[in-house]
Amino acid sequence: MAIATVSLDFDRFGRPSKLTATTPELAALQSCPFFTNISPAALQALGAASSLRSIARGGAIAPDAAQAPQAFIVTRGRVRCVRRAPNGREIALEVFRPGDLVADAALAAHTATVNEWEALEATTLLVIPREAFLTFLRSSPEVALAIVTNLLARLEHTKDLAVGLALSDVEGRVVSALVALARQDGVDGPEGLLVRQRPTQQEIANQIGACRETVSRTVSDLVRRGLLTPRGRSLLLSRRLFSEAA
Repeated sequence: MAIATVSLDFDRFGRPSKLTATTPELAALQSCPFFTNISPAALQALGAASSLRSIARGGAIAPDAAQAPQAFIVTRGRVRCVRRAPNGREIALEVFRPGDLVADAALAAHTATVNEWEALEATTLLVIPREAFLTFLRSSPEVALAIVTNLLARLEHTKDLAVGLALSDVEGRVVSALVALARQDGVDGPEGLLVRQRPTQQEIANQIGACRETVSRTVSDLVRRGLLTPRGRSLLLSRRLFSEAA
């Protein structure tokens, strides 16, 4: 097993201020914005209780009913939260990327969840056992408050998704989904925003609650009108598209 050296920076009083080199578990914790200002001792304790887990593309993330609920941080790859209907239709509610914390199962351990989490690609997670996570939150109320604020923002996003499904046509939902993705991950350029990892039409369909064939026709029409430009595995969103989405 590889061992990483851990060293500390010290403040002007000679007290340890932050970790400058880390184990893989500590590096994963430090990649998450919620843990950037945590004391080295608390971070080391949480890292010692956590473990890294690799998930193949399409693999399930959430533990089964026989396992204890856990929190996890995405350190590599992407994870989606999906809701499936009995008839097999599904809708993707959220996508989590490196640095994102997912604590739903740990915080609501006694509430049955109907959502599923799965890897969109080869993914590595830092898995934090529920009791270790809750012990940490009890001693770090500022982190607990930040996580609650984040959960409220995610809830508003879900509400917006529901409103869009009810009030927008398919083209409007496709444009909104692509614009949101570009604003999150896109690279700004003179022609617009470039999304380097173009979503598949099935991924878009799952996100907006439409069938893939309808999304395919809509995307083709947007390309024909010059609002989208495929570039290999990337996708350029023109500035006119953002004007239409406003």
